[in-house]
Amino acid sequence: MHKYILPLFIIAILSGCHKISDNAPSPSTDATSPSGSYAVKFDIAVQSVSTVVKQDSLYLTYHEKLTFLLNPDDYKNASAFHVKEDFSKTNLNGYQYKILNEDHLYRYNSVDDNLNNNVPFLTASTVTISGVKYTKLILQRDFIFYKAYKLQQLATEAQTNILKISTDQVSFSTWYYHDKKNSDLATTNAILTYSKAD
Repeated sequence: MHKYILPLFIIAILSGCHKISDNAPSPSTDATSPSGSYAVKFDIAVQSVSTVVKQDSLYLTYHEKLTFLLNPDDYKNASAFHVKEDFSKTNLNGYQYKILNEDHLYRYNSVDDNLNNNVPFLTASTVTISGVKYTKLILQRDFIFYKAYKLQQLATEAQTNILKISTDQVSFSTWYYHDKKNSDLATTNAILTYSKAD
């Protein structure tokens, strides 16, 4: 009898094991979820980055301005609406950055993608397009990218080089969190333009 207890105990433990998923949804080109519509419409123009050299450092301020058109019921019923930026295919990749959080304190090299925690940077309104009502969300905030060089001349050269770039694109991903699960991921890209700050 005792020889069966250990194998049964091991089977009971293993059958109770399961993978715990994180809160990152899997990519999809379909911006809807089986549990509801949860569609996201993007209205994102060219994004601007202003550059300035101060002493031996180059600062690149990315002025994020994103507009989303959302189903009002989806937005109201969701626990959270997330927006994630991907700078990995831009020349901003590799720079340190800082961004203000909702308490107006700088956060370094990370950003809260839950827009519930970014209320000071959000404007919400109701709009009607072709007879359909939407919640229009506008997200505006600045990412300050920076890098220190050994000499001011090197920082100026880096600025000159980045001002020549016209092909950078930042990627955006959005999803809802509702009923303890994520909606499908909706994605889009926007061109970055670099300019010299006054």
